[in-house]
Amino acid sequence: MGELLLFIHVTAVAVWIGAGVTQLIVSPAMGRIGGASAAAWMRQTVRLGRVLFSPAAVLVLISGVWMVARERVYEYEQAFVVIGFVAVALGAFLGIRVYGPGGEEVAGLHESGEADRAAEKQQRLLTIGAAEIAFLLFTVWAMINRIGL
Repeated sequence: MGELLLFIHVTAVAVWIGAGVTQLIVSPAMGRIGGASAAAWMRQTVRLGRVLFSPAAVLVLISGVWMVARERVYEYEQAFVVIGFVAVALGAFLGIRVYGPGGEEVAGLHESGEADRAAEKQQRLLTIGAAEIAFLLFTVWAMINRIGL
């Protein structure tokens, strides 16, 4: 059971980070295309929040909590576990309060022909996304090294 939980945990993290990196790479190119294509891309990134990022984060959380509860050597107060909780909470906050509304706003700006404002808002989302990916990579490093164990 321990290996299955770890497999689920690592796979969900890989999906979360991989999808985020893909968005960082593809979004600027789609933004330069502009118009309906860029709007459609942004609406799909918002959709990915619901159908890919959120389920991946939930799997990370559930499998992580289950592993800590199952293994008697880990504690919820250990730094690497706390960092993991912070990563999930940060992802949830950003998805609900930043990426979802921001993506819809950028899509609307592309649809209304306001390419400059769309590019400005999209760059803000990409900057926040890059910072989140950096924090997720730090979290993976903290997990691998079991910081605080």
